[in-house]
Order: sequence, then C-alpha cells, then structure tokens
Amino acid sequence: MNKTVILGVAAMLSGCTCLGDCHKAEPAQPMLPEIVQIQTAPCVEPMLLRPRVIESKSKKRRVCCDEKPCYQTADNDLFVPDLPEIYSIAANRTVNTMLVEAEPFFKQVGNIKVWIDTEYARSADLPGGMDKGTATLKNRFAQIPTVTVTDNRNEADYIVGSKADWFDTTTKKVPAIKYDLFLKTPDMKTFGEWSEIIHQAEGDRSWW
Repeated sequence: MNKTVILGVAAMLSGCTCLGDCHKAEPAQPMLPEIVQIQTAPCVEPMLLRPRVIESKSKKRRVCCDEKPCYQTADNDLFVPDLPEIYSIAANRTVNTMLVEAEPFFKQVGNIKVWIDTEYARSADLPGGMDKGTATLKNRFAQIPTVTVTDNRNEADYIVGSKADWFDTTTKKVPAIKYDLFLKTPDMKTFGEWSEIIHQAEGDRSWW
C-alpha cells in the first residue's frame, strides 16, 4: 500500500510601508502542496498450511540375512495413498450431525425415498477410497426408519450428495479434510447441508 505524505507550505503575505499613497500589496498566492509518494512493501497474505497425505514408495532389494536392508527411493515414487477410512469416518459423523439437526424433518415428512449420489472430490490429490464414503452413506440412510434408499434416481424424493476437499488452516500442522453432505430436491435445490472436518492425529497415522 502506498502512503501519501502531504507537505504544506505556509504562504507569506507581503505588506507595504511607504510614506505616500501606496496600494496595498496583493497577498501572495499559496503554493500548491508537494505530494511525495512513499513506497512501502506490498501486503502479504498469511500463508495457509495445506499439508498433503503423500508418501514415498520404497523398494527393497533382496539381501542376505546378515545384511542391512537397502531402500531405493526416487522423487517420482511419491504417491497419494488410499485411505478409505477417512471417508467412512467423515460420512458417519456427518450423517450423525444431520440426524440431530434435521430430526423434526425426518419425524414429520413420513416415508421418503432417497438416491445416494457418488461422492465428489474437489481436489485431485485427495487420498483414494471415496467409494467407501458412498457405501457408508447408503448403509446409514438405510437404517433410518422413514427412509428407503433407491437405485433409481427418477423415483427419489430427495437426492443425497456429498463432496470432500482439503481443509485449509493457519494453525494445524496435520492434514485435514472437510466433508460436506447435501440433501437436495429432485430439481437439485439444496434442502439442507451439513459438514464435518476430520484431522490426522499429529505424530500418528490415525484420523479423528
């Protein structure tokens, strides 16, 4: 951001000291202020930590029993692991939240049919295994007494959609994923939305 410093200069008024007739001197015109531009460093946005779940694929060569294992790792061996448990945990928690917040709806609406859409990954480098989350959603909705899960979208009263993405934070040093659950009408108008965020435990490989 640029800051402007305006330097004002006071104008001196001149007078006349004569013995005879004299005309009063016109006051001097004030000088225009001088504008000085001060360059400052640009404002820098705080960096968002967005850790990834990327592991190194190690290859172990055959060795004798008294020989130490030798691991060969190349940069192009980095890969994103399959972590289906992330999406199972996230789907379960989000359905729990939905059942608490939308309890009056499910009690009053009567029997309904829902169609479970495939989960949508908002980032290409999310861990694999999202189909586990879709399966968990089907299982949980099937357990709701007033809900029937159908495989035919055209006969559904509501559409269940979900998506996952990395969760950006300035404080966490571990990977975090935000999971969104949507209940939509057949014309895709959102009726309700619920979200949960799960993190990988620091110093551990488990998610909570």
